[in-house]
Amino acid sequence: MRGIIFTAIALCAVVAAACTQQGRSVEMRDTEREVWSTVEEFYYDNVDTLSRRDISIVVRYGSGYVADSVAMSILSVSPDSLVLEEPFTLRIPRLGDMRPAEHTFLYRRNVLLAREGRYLFRLKPEATTEGISSIGLLITSSETER
Repeated sequence: MRGIIFTAIALCAVVAAACTQQGRSVEMRDTEREVWSTVEEFYYDNVDTLSRRDISIVVRYGSGYVADSVAMSILSVSPDSLVLEEPFTLRIPRLGDMRPAEHTFLYRRNVLLAREGRYLFRLKPEATTEGISSIGLLITSSETER
């Protein structure tokens, strides 16, 4: 009987933790014909102005990717119209086989999104890059808060 009660309590704890996980947002955009050449915009609606987050770039790519790196710029606009644009380089490892892969690149760690409202993130490649099938933005709770 104790085993059943313990199992039920453990199951409830797991379900509660899964339902209350906050601070994780991922959004992906497919590229046309596995060529990334256009600006991709991502919006993040922020309601928590106290938690720190990590912001990452996610890339899905296939065997058609042959570059050593992808130079890009990242533009961020906060709800109160503060703008930051900076260069960023993705060093995507080449594939050893024909299977597509996904790679996550940390862009910013321990970021405080201090304003409530909609943030804009604009990812723009500096040159056309073949072999990239999707590009995305991942926002998670920082490791220091877990």
